[in-house]
Amino acid sequence: MFRTDNQQELADQFAVMMKDQQGDFTAGYAVQMATDMLNLIPKRRQKEFLKQVQTFNDRQIVVVKNLLSGMDVEIRRGDRGSCIDPSMERYHTM
Repeated sequence: MFRTDNQQELADQFAVMMKDQQGDFTAGYAVQMATDMLNLIPKRRQKEFLKQVQTFNDRQIVVVKNLLSGMDVEIRRGDRGSCIDPSMERYHTM
């Protein structure tokens, strides 16, 4: 099935949203529903919708393992891989 760039971006964002919840079936259903919804939104508003979905994803709490102590730590998904992620070496060298 052909997807526009906006539809693919939305599918990717929903996959990220559901991946940490181990909801593969739910993710597939949600992606299909969201893709259908995206078709109903005028093209000029699709980018705004995608930004809101991405902002929602970045605010979600995920669990990472502290590199030194091995303890689980909760951080926002948007902070994963940054200098405030305790599972990264960069966090401990700052």
